Amino acid sequence: MKELTSESVCLALGYFDSVHLGHRALISVAREYATAHGLDCAAATFSNNAYKLFNADGKQVYTYAERCVLMDGLCDSILPMRFDSRLKNSSGEAFLDWLTAHYSIKAFVCGYDYSFGAGAECDAEYLEDYCARKGLDCIIVPKFTTDDGERVSTTAVKELLSAGDIERANALLGEPFFITGKVVRGRGAGRMFDIPTANVKLPASKLLPADGTYGTACTVDGKLYYGATNVGSRPTFGLTKTVVETMLDGFNDNIYGKDVTLHFYKYLRPIVKFQTPDLLSKQVHKDIAWRRK
Repeated sequence: MKELTSESVCLALGYFDSVHLGHRALISVAREYATAHGLDCAAATFSNNAYKLFNADGKQVYTYAERCVLMDGLCDSILPMRFDSRLKNSSGEAFLDWLTAHYSIKAFVCGYDYSFGAGAECDAEYLEDYCARKGLDCIIVPKFTTDDGERVSTTAVKELLSAGDIERANALLGEPFFITGKVVRGRGAGRMFDIPTANVKLPASKLLPADGTYGTACTVDGKLYYGATNVGSRPTFGLTKTVVETMLDGFNDNIYGKDVTLHFYKYLRPIVKFQTPDLLSKQVHKDIAWRRK
């Protein structure tokens, strides 16, 4: 996904931290306007974890790199912004002045509840007034809801993921929730089960779904392999550290050090302590066959 440079653009404003259905609808409005007016469509997002300045434990549904993957095809380019104390304390006017001075912005698009500036002092109505003063177009996108009237928000997505309700979270996201990380060496338990196992190391800022075993698929070198993923501890072996450990069905290559993407489809069961490793092995074989049931 390329970064915004000197193109004349219609810029969609937001964090777009989960790129959920509402975010996609907003960016779609920006794309339609851009196409109609011979402009590129760009989306602004933070290149770091903006939640950290408000909450030390704040987690992101998707990292910046993951958002770039999701936005590829939704818009033409990304405008990455680092959310630091300087940006946090900038006035709304100063923020917009900086954007329009550095980029060839012809129009802005934002959601009805968009806020910006120090202390969230400015809102969508302020942006509309600013654009009127500067001779720019401004489109305010109304609230997006599902067909049954449910408001789609990152907060709702986070709550569903934290509850392990992966299928409802996926419905709001518009596609399966995923995590991307590097495969690191684990304890080699997969050899005990005769199942290829990958331990995936993730950025500290990444939000994980609730502890449990999930029906997943793993993208490795562009190929998709189904299986099951444990998120949490390993009580059968007396290990309490939370890890992400995926078991792959029909895969036997060495992938240590490679980046993989895990797609979460279904919650299968909670993490439990089995009386023997053999009983755990039998359950793991059932877990990885979730798609064939």
